[in-house]
Amino acid sequence: MNNPSAPPMQMNAAPAHIGFSFDEQHHSTGAPGYQGQMPMVPMTQPQNELSGSQPVSPWQPNPSAGDVPGYEGDVPDTDPEDNDSEEPFTGPPPPDFNSFEAPPGYQQAVLSAGAPLPPPAYEPPDEASRPEETFTGVGIIDEQQVRDAICAFADKNCCYGTGAAERMSLEKMEPSGGLHYQLESFTETRTTCWQHLPYQGGFVDGPHCGRAPAVWEIVCSPSELFNTHTKKIEVPHTSNVKTCHTCTGCGFVRCTKCQGRGKVRCSSCHGSGRRTVHHNGRSERRNCTWCHGSGRKRCSRCSGDGRVRCPTCEGYTKLRWFIELTVQYTNNLEDFIHETTDLPNELIRDVSGKVVFEQTLPYVWPISQYHIQEINLSSIEMVERHRSAWPNSKMLQQRQVLRSVPVTEVHYKFKDKDGRFWVYGNEQEVHCPDYPQSCCWGCTII
Repeated sequence: MNNPSAPPMQMNAAPAHIGFSFDEQHHSTGAPGYQGQMPMVPMTQPQNELSGSQPVSPWQPNPSAGDVPGYEGDVPDTDPEDNDSEEPFTGPPPPDFNSFEAPPGYQQAVLSAGAPLPPPAYEPPDEASRPEETFTGVGIIDEQQVRDAICAFADKNCCYGTGAAERMSLEKMEPSGGLHYQLESFTETRTTCWQHLPYQGGFVDGPHCGRAPAVWEIVCSPSELFNTHTKKIEVPHTSNVKTCHTCTGCGFVRCTKCQGRGKVRCSSCHGSGRRTVHHNGRSERRNCTWCHGSGRKRCSRCSGDGRVRCPTCEGYTKLRWFIELTVQYTNNLEDFIHETTDLPNELIRDVSGKVVFEQTLPYVWPISQYHIQEINLSSIEMVERHRSAWPNSKMLQQRQVLRSVPVTEVHYKFKDKDGRFWVYGNEQEVHCPDYPQSCCWGCTII
């Protein structure tokens, strides 16, 4: 075991591992709490051209140093409070990315995702490839289904009496159909940024291994169509190894809990070493049993060393920087509801119906031959808008669906009251805002 007070190792010491290099100033700060030899790399080999090295071990604190902490930087004159909610360590900012030798096409990469990179140009579909439009019929709701639906509606509502639903006279039924048109455009957007991971030794896929592929040359497929999700890919041949900017290559940072002192103020006696004890009706001052009268406790975070492993490089002293490609798959959805009764349109969206028309293509053609002109016009407008709405994204697939939702408007008479309600959807939901038999005065809200 090394003596914590031993002088720092010199640069001509025999290298223990190949892959890292340490500056002399880093040796002097790293020696007191470190056990074993410092890993080094021959200074004749540029750091960012390493194709690989032997695995290395992360920096470890030295809790056996006793009352002498290993941290040798600036520390406060007094022990800080024993506070478990201390702020995390904030080191210097990342390096200037302009100093990185970014491969062609990646010069704009920054630490966070940059602007989307435009996809290759596409050829719009030819008119000759337009498929034929075929539509199916719509369903209706008969009188028995209407009666069953209104009875079930009243039975589910504790404030409604079921007698009105059973005895009301169904004067007139007007079946119709709500139409729900929906267009989905599934797009792909690509952005790049610099990322880093602790370098633990091993192969480095850098520029010396080949040309980095262009952004849209990298193969990536969605996990599922029409489902928004994200994938991240490391761009090949963009890795390089650099000294950690947070710890400047020593593998540790000052403990933020004890601020490098290795000790914190005892939270039981608040640093006085004495506590008031009530015994046999008398108050006595005795030594604190938590700190044994010293008023200090060993820092639980760094075990008294004053240093903790660097949160950025995790103690490995080096970072492997690389360009990360983020592929964002987005399902862009837009819809239109056509319904001619007084039933609120939004109710049509949440129930099932019958698919009248469906089409899935890389680029769909707008509906133009349906017998209701509002559907044709809405489809043409949406499809045209979607073709140019995302210029920095690639269109992967489009899907349009036209559903017919059965709707029946019912005019009823109960006693001396005339009213109406609607039954809609394959689920035969009921919209009856003025149900004729209410007993809300008997309900208790808990």
